[in-house]
Amino acid sequence: MQIYSYQDTPFPYGMADMKRRLCYFKGLQAAGDRVNAVVCNRVFERVTDNGMPAKGMYGSTPYCYICGKYKHPRWNKLMRGLDWYVLDPIRTFIFSLRHLHKGDIAYVYLYPLFMQAMILLAAKMKGAKTIKETCEHPGALRSHKLSWLADWIEFHLLMPGYDAFIVISRSLELFVERYKRRDAQVICIPILVDPAPYDRDYSGMQSAMDVPYIIHTGTMHEQKDSISKILHAFQRLRQEQPQLPCKLVFTGAQSNPKRCKYNKLIEQLGLTDDVILMGYVSDDEILRLQHFAAFSIIYKSDNLQTRNCFPTKLGEMLISQVPVITTTVGEASHYLQSGVNAYLFDENDESRLVSHMSFILSHPQEAALVAQRGREVALNTFNPISQGKRLSEFIHNINSTTR
Repeated sequence: MQIYSYQDTPFPYGMADMKRRLCYFKGLQAAGDRVNAVVCNRVFERVTDNGMPAKGMYGSTPYCYICGKYKHPRWNKLMRGLDWYVLDPIRTFIFSLRHLHKGDIAYVYLYPLFMQAMILLAAKMKGAKTIKETCEHPGALRSHKLSWLADWIEFHLLMPGYDAFIVISRSLELFVERYKRRDAQVICIPILVDPAPYDRDYSGMQSAMDVPYIIHTGTMHEQKDSISKILHAFQRLRQEQPQLPCKLVFTGAQSNPKRCKYNKLIEQLGLTDDVILMGYVSDDEILRLQHFAAFSIIYKSDNLQTRNCFPTKLGEMLISQVPVITTTVGEASHYLQSGVNAYLFDENDESRLVSHMSFILSHPQEAALVAQRGREVALNTFNPISQGKRLSEFIHNINSTTR
């Protein structure tokens, strides 16, 4: 049995979705399974190449950009669109007919509808089984005028075609159960974090800041990350507890100091000297920033996306042994207890959030114990090897229980 992992983002470096796939690969390979990474679209500009060939090996994982790596020039929007929406799905269909065999697994971690349809059709023709990764509610990812039609197509035409689903949360499990085929199977795999990059010696390093700081890495999308609420709470902390020096540090694409969409709000709140926008930094620098941070705030307001997702950065902060403050929205509250292994608050309770912030800064030893227990949750529950064993058993069971 071969497992083919289909994606439409770069391999092997990327955001949370790529990190999750790599954790799967590590766990499945430890269980003795063979995994192949398949990139279904042209995803690079020629000036942003990752320096890797279009086909090769990454560790123990064979990979292939089956449509090539490079997009057409920016001025050729027609060909770019034709590739993405039509030609690449057809090329993926042809690739699948050539490589999939009876008993193989087509694991689909992408969202475009025509691409999904082509993979499902090819797998059906070749007798392979199909698994759909569901880390987000599909309806939360669309905002165009025909979103209702796209939702109907996916929910009623595509989802019943899959033999199994991997979901990241209990809410998504309920969603999938509503639309899946009756005999299709479902497994809930929580966020995953590989401990290896975090097991390093920091004794010869120093903190990047001369005062305690709050760290936020990754995206700065209001719907997912509630950045404006974090900024308002931070301003209130600075006003109510001026004796507690603290900075708020952001890294990632949206934190470019020249283009950050929160620059105006930061200035209005009088936080220009206390908020540090670092933009892109290296992976090593992110690990250092996380290690020495006073704490992190993962603020999930209640909406369709956050109710169903489970943020990877939570696992990264926990395994970094950073005290975490997060809301009770979504999946985190099933794994964390406030004051035990994290600090939880209701999404609109700014006073509780500020209280947690103040407590951590004024009681660092108590907060360190909470962070240590948080790391144990990540090591024991969000572990790629143990979860990979569960996933491997699930995959091997699919052939015997689905039509």
